[in-house]
Amino acid sequence: MDQSENQSVLNDTLSTTTMSQSVIQKHAHGAIVRIRLENFMTYKEVELYPGPRLNVIIGPNGSGKSSIVCAICLGLAGHPRVIGRAGNIGDYIKTGNDKGMIEIELFNAEKGSNWIVNRTLHAQNANKWTLNGKPTTEAAIKDLMKKLHIQVDNLCQFLPQEKVAEFTNMSKCDLLENTEKCVGGEELYLLHKSLKTLGQETRNLESDLNEALNQATSCRQVLRHLEPDVQAIQGRKDLEAKIVEYTQCKHFHDYQEKALEHEKITKMFDSVKNKVNEVHLRLKPLQDQIKKFKTEFDKAQTSYRSKNKLTKEINAISEQSDDLIEKIRDELRHKKEEEKRRIELCKDVQQQISLLEEEFHSINIDSQDQDELQAEWNKLEIERKKLTEQQTQMSTKHQQINDELRRIQQDMQIKQRELNHITNVQETRLAKLQHQNMDAWKAVKWLRQNKMLFQKTVYEPMILSLNVSDPNMMKYVEFIIPKRDLLAMFIFEDTDDMELFIKECHEKQKLVVHGSAIPRMSLEDFRREAAPINDLSRYGMFQYVLDTIQGPDAILRYLCQTIKIHTLPIANDSAMTHIDTITKDKRIRRFFVKNFCYTLSISYYTNETSTTNIHVQKEKYLTDSVSHDRKQQIEHEHMQLKSRSDELHKSQQTYEKEQNNLARQLDEIKTRKMAITDRRNAKAKLERKIEEKKHTLTSYMKKQIDMAKEEKLAYEKEMKIHEDKMHKLNVQVKELENFNQKCSQLSIESGRVALARQQHSIADATLETHKEELIQLKEQILNAKKRMEASESLTRLAAQKIAKAMNKTVSSDDILLSNKFVQEFRTKFADLPSNLADLESEIMNFNAQLSCQGTIKDDVIRLYQQEKTNLVQIENRIHDLENKIKQGQITADTSKTNWLNQVNRMIDEINEKFVDLFNTMGCKGEICLDIPDSSKDFEKYGVNIKVQFRDGEKLHEMSEFLQSGGEKSVSVMLYMIALQSMTICPFRCVDEINQGMDPTNERRVFELLVKHSSDKANSQYFLLSPKLLPNLKYSRKIKLLFVCNGDVNIKSQEWNVSKYIERRRALAINQTN
Repeated sequence: MDQSENQSVLNDTLSTTTMSQSVIQKHAHGAIVRIRLENFMTYKEVELYPGPRLNVIIGPNGSGKSSIVCAICLGLAGHPRVIGRAGNIGDYIKTGNDKGMIEIELFNAEKGSNWIVNRTLHAQNANKWTLNGKPTTEAAIKDLMKKLHIQVDNLCQFLPQEKVAEFTNMSKCDLLENTEKCVGGEELYLLHKSLKTLGQETRNLESDLNEALNQATSCRQVLRHLEPDVQAIQGRKDLEAKIVEYTQCKHFHDYQEKALEHEKITKMFDSVKNKVNEVHLRLKPLQDQIKKFKTEFDKAQTSYRSKNKLTKEINAISEQSDDLIEKIRDELRHKKEEEKRRIELCKDVQQQISLLEEEFHSINIDSQDQDELQAEWNKLEIERKKLTEQQTQMSTKHQQINDELRRIQQDMQIKQRELNHITNVQETRLAKLQHQNMDAWKAVKWLRQNKMLFQKTVYEPMILSLNVSDPNMMKYVEFIIPKRDLLAMFIFEDTDDMELFIKECHEKQKLVVHGSAIPRMSLEDFRREAAPINDLSRYGMFQYVLDTIQGPDAILRYLCQTIKIHTLPIANDSAMTHIDTITKDKRIRRFFVKNFCYTLSISYYTNETSTTNIHVQKEKYLTDSVSHDRKQQIEHEHMQLKSRSDELHKSQQTYEKEQNNLARQLDEIKTRKMAITDRRNAKAKLERKIEEKKHTLTSYMKKQIDMAKEEKLAYEKEMKIHEDKMHKLNVQVKELENFNQKCSQLSIESGRVALARQQHSIADATLETHKEELIQLKEQILNAKKRMEASESLTRLAAQKIAKAMNKTVSSDDILLSNKFVQEFRTKFADLPSNLADLESEIMNFNAQLSCQGTIKDDVIRLYQQEKTNLVQIENRIHDLENKIKQGQITADTSKTNWLNQVNRMIDEINEKFVDLFNTMGCKGEICLDIPDSSKDFEKYGVNIKVQFRDGEKLHEMSEFLQSGGEKSVSVMLYMIALQSMTICPFRCVDEINQGMDPTNERRVFELLVKHSSDKANSQYFLLSPKLLPNLKYSRKIKLLFVCNGDVNIKSQEWNVSKYIERRRALAINQTN
């Protein structure tokens, strides 16, 4: 077996007949018969068989006692929060394994086999459930637990080590609820819950009723206030009704006048329209005659237009022919000019060739000149190569500078980003604080805004003040500092400042934060308390936790005083080989190594040293820690890089100037070399130019135009055009001769055309006379039509106005009202004045009376009716609420009586046992029902525990201020014993509740627990403790389960308890002899 693993060995030390007793002593229905664990927390593999009554599980701290409690909770479908440890299922798997297993066998007192609940845990927080070997769900397991009355979330039944303090601080109301669940059963708890719900509903209804009554009173007051205005408005409405009636009558008389006027205008329009029709009848014969004359005249005009057309066509043929001839002649002139330009270009090129040949013959370069030019060219080439080499070297250096500049800029950016990160650490830390503890965040914000109120320095929570330079040390610092101190502890240099801060945060802002004054000892005094780290280096310890932290001196002194960081060393892996030696060194009580915190404790009874280790979780809050030394180093490196960058920029500018100078020198050499080359190649160059000119002359000669041939072609084209022209003219002349013959016949008819024209003129004059008369009539009819349309519009408008006033419907196209409406209106308005002036006078009189009444808001009537409707609705609601409250009170009174009777009986019975138990202890105790001021506040009912541990004192309610931790543990334990005989749960579990008790009380509590748990009527009991007092009295119904840890252990199944007891007895007899 691996030395780092803890293997539990559980033994029955009381009797060799354990197995036979387990058969005789029957477990309660639902009690735990067997527990088997694999790879669960500290256990690799273990199996234990609890007894039916009291089971005392004993083992050193860290050996795995509480792991059994965790297994019972998780294995019976409890939530991890019930345990108060890790929240993820995967965290309960033994380190280094992917899965773990919990198997719990529950006793079945009814027909059938026991229930075997198996839960397999996976590292990914997944679960696999089986019941009696068959797959099932967590919900089904919870239903089974409910059926068996197993409540692992009830602290009165299941009290893990981490929840002991929570039980002692449990409110009276919560204690009553848990007691009801544990003793009274689900029915009593649900009855209490229904009463609380009913009480809350009743209070809500009463609140609604009071609100409704207030609303009804308010509505009545508003109605009384509005009634005078409503009466005034009614009188105003009467006047308005008369105004409306007289206005309607006025509109009717106005309509009648408009209708009479419209009738007159219509008759006049019809008369003018008849005259227009008579004129049209006289004009028609004249228009027909004029139309006939115009037709004959148009025929003559058409004949004359045909002649003009023929003439135009003849002229067009002549013009087209002339254009074609002119185009041919233009082309010929263009070719003559082109040939002339070609001849001139040829002469010019010949002259250029002559000049170039003369220059060619004049050039005479001898070999000596050639040698001099070659020597000068070679000299320039050597100088060019030298300058080129310098330029290459300069470019290389310049590129190196650019590369170094880019690298430095990148390094500067990296340094700047790191500096920005350091600058933002405080903001990041503050955001984490806001997420983790909103109260502390609000307190920090208030402190920063009100620093002027404090006399001396106030240090913010450690998450904002501490830095750990070495990331590997962060987890140790976070582990050792309590979360409360890390997130919500403010350190004060002045106690008055602390009182001011606590009063503001606690009383005014209701913030849960903490404060502490600075210890008096200096940091150096604390350091002197610790042994020099060099003395511990032989154990592999290289520094204290204090050495890893950077922060204000005041906070470090507080940490030294509270958690002794100046005496808590950190070791490397080699410390594991020195564990035995370390345990003997009295200076070391705790130390860190790898991912564990080792704690060394000395037994109060045996004076032996035991070792426990706790896994150190990964850091969570100080992950953004930054070393101030690192920040200064980065700033220094950034300044060095900037200085180097400036030097390189200057060098870069110098190299650029030198490169420009070299480039200029190379350009001069290039120009001189080109001049030498031109001189050496001048004759060859001229020879090439002469050849080029001759080639150009040859190309010009090839482009020569034959002008005689071009003139002949142009003449032939002109003759062809003349022939086509003559042919077309002959055709047109023949058509013209035929037309002239027709014109001779038309001249005979010209006399009649002239006569027709004269008659047309006479008829046209007569037509003009009648047209003038028609225009005058049209103007008259147009004016009459406009008057008629205006009259129609006014009459229609008047009709619609009276119809709208009388709420009648008429078509928008109708001008006059129907006789039915007219007769109806005459009858209605018979008693009213018939004169419009009298009607308007009456209307003005009514308006004057109306204006004298003053102005009242238009929405008064609406508000009055609305308030009246609201009042009716509110009164109905009040009636409904009163009925509901009355019915609820009847139901509550019935249920309350039933519930109080059961609760009082339960409390009385618990009190009777509780009093007896305290009397046995030589103290006094009392349990009573805490009844609120209002009997309807069912959520305020609770259990009041009163105790007296010392003579001369009175019974006091149990609180965190009056009783010590041990006294509270005794009270809780006796309360649970008092519940034991009344409970309906199959088992109960308490983890290390005897811690803090003095030996006398611990002995008495244990004897009481043994006595009451041995009773057959009581359920199974698990009591976990790291130690027991010597010479305790045991019952044969108790089962002691020892959890042993060590380097070598055998499996629990291989441990033979009977042989072990026989051997111990034999050894005892031998020692006696």
